[in-house]
Parts: sequence; structure tokens; C-alpha cells
Amino acid sequence: MILLNKKENMTDEAFAEYWLKTHAPLAKRMPGLRKYVVNVVKRPPNKEPEYDGVVELWFDDKESMRTAFASTEGQAVQKDTEKFTSKITTMYIEEHPIMRTRES
Repeated sequence: MILLNKKENMTDEAFAEYWLKTHAPLAKRMPGLRKYVVNVVKRPPNKEPEYDGVVELWFDDKESMRTAFASTEGQAVQKDTEKFTSKITTMYIEEHPIMRTRES
């Protein structure tokens, strides 16, 4: 999971548009990527959120993730990230499902 802050000179709309239309098509080509979810933070009234977006990148394991980011596609994704973000915070998550929907 990665928390993103947009470039200071970008509007929320420009950030989301670049991420979804330019960056996401690059990211989804990374080898070994099983699931890719973009979460654009919506501003609550009278408050600035700490982050502008959260991305979920799903890999089989840490080695698969390392391989993906070391690949040509992964290098391009990292370089492109600099075009629309001012800061990223990467977290390795261990999921603990508590409740699932009936369809799961």
C-alpha cells in the first residue's frame, strides 16, 4: 500500500486525471502484479486530508514485488510517479480479514 501526496501546484482533479489516465496504464503492466486499486481521497468539508491518494498493489510475495519494481516497467512507473506526486509513503501490509461478504 502506498500513500501519495500530489504536487503542490496540482488541483485535485488534475492529480486524479493524471493518475488514472496516464500513470495507471503504465503501472498495470508491471510483471507479477495481481491486483491494482487506485483510491482517490475526497476532501472532507473544512479539512485538508493528510494524503491525496492510496494505491493498493497486490503481489504474491515481497520477492515478486521487488522483481516488478526492478523491471523496465517498474522503473518507468517509479520515474512517472515523480511527475504527479510530491511525497509517497510505502507500507508493507499484512492483511487480517475479519468479515467477508457472502460473495467472497
